[in-house]
Amino acid sequence: MLRNRFREIEKDFDGSLEYDTPRAKYAYYRIGGKAEVIATPRSFQDLSRLHAILIETGVPFFILGWGSNILFSDADYPGVILRMKHLFTEIEELSELNGISGNFLKLGASLGASSLLKKAGERGYGGLACVTGVPGSVGGMVTMNAGTHLGELGSMLIQTETVNLNEAGMLTPKIHVHDEHDFSYRENHFLKFGDLITHAYLEYERRDPLLVQSEIEELYQRRKATQPINLPSCGSVFMNPKSHGMNAWQVIDQLGLRGHRIGQAQISEKHSNFIVNLGSARAVDVKALIDLVKARALNELGITLQEEVKYIL
Repeated sequence: MLRNRFREIEKDFDGSLEYDTPRAKYAYYRIGGKAEVIATPRSFQDLSRLHAILIETGVPFFILGWGSNILFSDADYPGVILRMKHLFTEIEELSELNGISGNFLKLGASLGASSLLKKAGERGYGGLACVTGVPGSVGGMVTMNAGTHLGELGSMLIQTETVNLNEAGMLTPKIHVHDEHDFSYRENHFLKFGDLITHAYLEYERRDPLLVQSEIEELYQRRKATQPINLPSCGSVFMNPKSHGMNAWQVIDQLGLRGHRIGQAQISEKHSNFIVNLGSARAVDVKALIDLVKARALNELGITLQEEVKYIL
C-alpha cells in the first residue's frame, strides 16, 4: 500500500506528509477531491526520498506550486501531490552569470511572486512590475510564462534549472540556457513531464527602491480595484484572443454572461474573465461555466477561447 511506503520515510522527513487530504486545501480555488498523499518537502534530501518512491512504485504524481492557476477535479486522486511551497525559496543577487557581468537574480522556484515584489521594492529591482498581481510562485510563473499588459516573465529569463522526477537515478540539476527557452502566450514548450523547476535566473534593472515601490503599489491598487481578489479564483480563466483584437473579458461581456452562475461558481461581476467560488463551488460547476463561455463564443462570435487555468483530474 502506498501509504505504508511513505510511512517508512516519515521519521527522517523534514517536511510534511498528509494522507487522504482534500486538494482544495492547497488550491486558490478551494476546490478539489482528496489526494492519497500530499508531500511537502523542505530539503533536497526530502525531494530525493520522494523521487525514489515515485520511481520505485510508478505511482501517478503531480507537481503543485502555489495552486493559483489550477482547477482540481472533484474526484479523489490515487497518487501523490508534490507541494513545492517551502523548498527553493531564496533570492540571490549575482553580478556575473555565465561569464557576463550584469545585474542578475537567482530565484528559488517556490518563492512567491508577492515576496519577490516586496524585495524588489526594498532593494530596487526594476523591470519586475510585469508580474504585479500575478498569484503563485516563480516556478509557476515560468511554467505559464506569466505576465500582464506590461510584459511576460519569459522575456526576462536568462536560464532555468530543473531536476526530473520521472527519470531514474540521482536527481541531477539540468541548466536550460536562454536559447533553449521556448515560450508562447501563457505557455512554455521546453519543459517535459516530470521536470521540476528549482531556480530561475533573471536580469533586472537597478533602480531607486522608492520608485520601484511606487510603481508596484500603483499597479497593485489598480488590480485591487478591478479584480475580485476577495473571493477564491484561479485568476484569469481565458487567454486573450489577440487575433480578434479583444480581451477575453470583452468577449464574455458581449455574450452577456457577466455575473452568470452555475451552482456556487460565478462569472465575476467585477471582472468577467474571473470565475469565482462563492463558497461551496464544485469543479463541475466551474467547468460548466468554462464550457458555456467557450461554446457561445464560438457559436455566436466565431471566437475560439482557450483556457489559462489547468484542469487536473
